[in-house]
Amino acid sequence: MFNLLNKNKKSGISLISTTVITIALISPIHAAGKAHEGHHSHDNEKAHMTVGGQPGKASEINRTIEIIATDDLKFSHSSLKVSDGETIKFVLINKGESAHDFTIGTPEIQVAHQKEMSKMMEAMNSNEGHKMEHNDPNALYLNPGEKKELIWKFKNTAMLEFGCNVPGHYQAGMKGDIKFNDMK
Repeated sequence: MFNLLNKNKKSGISLISTTVITIALISPIHAAGKAHEGHHSHDNEKAHMTVGGQPGKASEINRTIEIIATDDLKFSHSSLKVSDGETIKFVLINKGESAHDFTIGTPEIQVAHQKEMSKMMEAMNSNEGHKMEHNDPNALYLNPGEKKELIWKFKNTAMLEFGCNVPGHYQAGMKGDIKFNDMK
């Protein structure tokens, strides 16, 4: 057995010091890799929870809006009017034969989400064992025929929109504005 406290003759650094430095350097890389292992996750999850609102509570729902996604790359609503502090339950139905996404956020969040969706779709198509799961409270991924619910409490702090960020869908017009009732 060798002594861990012996110094490396060439560099003068103890094996323990080398091990501690290596672990300190590798740990953040390993943790960052785990965030994307096997599911769709976002680097700016806090931004999703604070820009334009936060997840709502079922006990505080003010109204329900049904939104249908279709393969003609349209939602059944092209815009929405909401009030500051209003909690809305969105019932999303994918009546198409392709997958769709529904994300509430600023235009910047939509662009970031499109990049993430593109990477995840590539990983799913490469047979790496990835599956699409949204871990963000402001977004849902719907497979063909799926129906899901999202409850959101709006806060009038930003220009918001909703969109489908499956590659190419948003650019084809599968999006809509969210306007607050006090906005013109």
